[in-house]
Amino acid sequence: GSDVVLPKIERYEITEELGHGGMATVYRARDRRLDRWVAVKVMHPHLRGTEQARARFSREARAVAKLKHRAILEIYDYSDNDSENAYIATELLTGPTLKAFVEATAELPPEIAACIGVELALALSEAHAHGIVHRDVKPENVLLHEQRYVKLTDFGIADMLDPNVQAMTATGQILGSPSHMAPEQVEGGDADARSDVFSLGTILYWMATGNLPFPGKNPHQVLK
Repeated sequence: GSDVVLPKIERYEITEELGHGGMATVYRARDRRLDRWVAVKVMHPHLRGTEQARARFSREARAVAKLKHRAILEIYDYSDNDSENAYIATELLTGPTLKAFVEATAELPPEIAACIGVELALALSEAHAHGIVHRDVKPENVLLHEQRYVKLTDFGIADMLDPNVQAMTATGQILGSPSHMAPEQVEGGDADARSDVFSLGTILYWMATGNLPFPGKNPHQVLK
């Protein structure tokens, strides 16, 4: 509506909101310098002054920028440390999410589920080869670009397997999605490539059966 105030982000002309989460809002924008449409992920204002949040945001940008794969969202640009807004500019994906796609499909053919699984496995293999563990592989973080291409997105809590990088999470804090988390994540242990493979398995199970492998009335029951 006309009463919505869109942020002003340097060379990007923000046109509309595409979605938002606990850490950031994603907008459609035009890159005035290169004259192309992009998605701009902007950290929420109340988090911008938090050193840990900005470090985590920066971490996501640096992690994904290393990866060049057809099934991984491509990073174009990232804000400087002294920028008023913390943002990441990426390729603009059309959607829908894998979750929305499967829920809108009466019965997903097993061949299609397998093809999606292969693309996600290849994307994770690329990330793991660069020492990056996604840690939040779930249907909401997979987009079907132009209804044709599988794209793994949102490396916001990705863990870089680098002993020189200090952990960005508080001791005992659980980050991830209960229905798709590996047991070691639930227990607050270290996540590695196998954790992402486990999460991919839950997605394959869900696509094949229409049900999650670990049911529960609330997140606590699922985790248990």
